[in-house]
Amino acid sequence: MRQPRSLGIIAILACLAVPAVVIVSVSVGAVPVPMSDSLRVLVDHLTPFRLDPPSQTNAIVWNIRLPRTVVAMLVGMILGIAGTVLQGSLRNPIADAQLIGLSSAGAVGGLTGFWLGYASGGPTVAIAAGAVAGVCGALCVLWLSSRVSGEPTRFILVGVGAGLALGALVAAASIAIHDPRIPDVAFWFFGGLGASTWEVAGALALAGAIVAIGVMPYARRLDILSLGHDAARHVGVNVGTTLIIVLGLIGLGVGASVGAAGSIGFVGLVAGRTAVAAVGPHHHLAIPASALAGGLMVALADVVGRIIGHGFEVPVGLVTAIIGGLYLVGLITRNRVPI
Repeated sequence: MRQPRSLGIIAILACLAVPAVVIVSVSVGAVPVPMSDSLRVLVDHLTPFRLDPPSQTNAIVWNIRLPRTVVAMLVGMILGIAGTVLQGSLRNPIADAQLIGLSSAGAVGGLTGFWLGYASGGPTVAIAAGAVAGVCGALCVLWLSSRVSGEPTRFILVGVGAGLALGALVAAASIAIHDPRIPDVAFWFFGGLGASTWEVAGALALAGAIVAIGVMPYARRLDILSLGHDAARHVGVNVGTTLIIVLGLIGLGVGASVGAAGSIGFVGLVAGRTAVAAVGPHHHLAIPASALAGGLMVALADVVGRIIGHGFEVPVGLVTAIIGGLYLVGLITRNRVPI
């Protein structure tokens, strides 16, 4: 457990990091905007002070880039929380929404939502459908985890297999449907934030709030579950009910994030383990810390993708895959996870 002074330093750094990342994110792109002008737009909209920024700068920052940044941070926060909860509740140190197939389940729902409801409800229908599919996928994950015993990598391999099968189904369906309103295959495999709007941000914020508010009361029980399900039963924890609720909430959030931004992998793995390293294993601290780490990770990955693309967007999921893949290799080669 970290000392209060250390937690205070981490909180101060977090309060400085979030606005700094937001300002950088809304300033970087095909049309660069000076950070002073970006700050001027944010102050004009978010405070009582009226600075009257140029209309073009205002449109770029407020209507295009800020919604994208907010969606990126919300997606990262949801995936970060998912990583921490999955790693603790399933006692699996490398659990991640994409590695265990949960993101692919959300993609099935998101694609279905786009196909059936885009004309009537726009992207929010995809977010809602992804959330429903995510819940179903989480219950399947729970069932699989009860049937696959042994080393953590055995369960991960089952999840990878299921995720590949569902991913192939999504790819085939998106090609077969051939509707220009439906995102292409790259979106479902590597994510994308180019279509982010305030409407999408609002729907995703609602899903994120449900996940965070729903999971936090179970923090103490997650601490006990991480010590072993048998030990949790001995101290009176209803393991089955707890897992159904927390994994159902995680599935809802992951599915909604996939419906909004496609599959963005390895965020939960990196953010979850980073949070535990920073604040300790207790979930009442690790959950908010992983949300912060995940939000910053996705927002920064999006910035990196826009910078290295030289006018073309490198999908944010490719950037997080590079980071997360190297991180996972490092964990394994340093014997930080059992094989």
